[in-house]
Amino acid sequence: MKPRVSHADGIVTITDLNSTIAYCLYDLSGEIEYLFVSPAFRRRGYATKILNIVETQLGTTLRFRPPISPLGRHAVGSYSRARQAIPEGDIRDVARRT
Repeated sequence: MKPRVSHADGIVTITDLNSTIAYCLYDLSGEIEYLFVSPAFRRRGYATKILNIVETQLGTTLRFRPPISPLGRHAVGSYSRARQAIPEGDIRDVARRT
């Protein structure tokens, strides 16, 4: 079954038939409060997908609220590197590519 994305103000969730794959809590200013990807689904692009959804919805570069775990630092670093590779103003193009 294809994973399902649910989005409401302040939360994005990716689920399959049996479990929560990933979720992200954020505020409307673009601050990520919490980002979680289930261990069984890590390193498959789910964190990137969620961050792109939030960024597109808000139309702003995201910030991450501390504390940030070691795995979270990896996701933040990947997000930051991806943002540096995109010309300013092309946020919506990123979401279309994921």
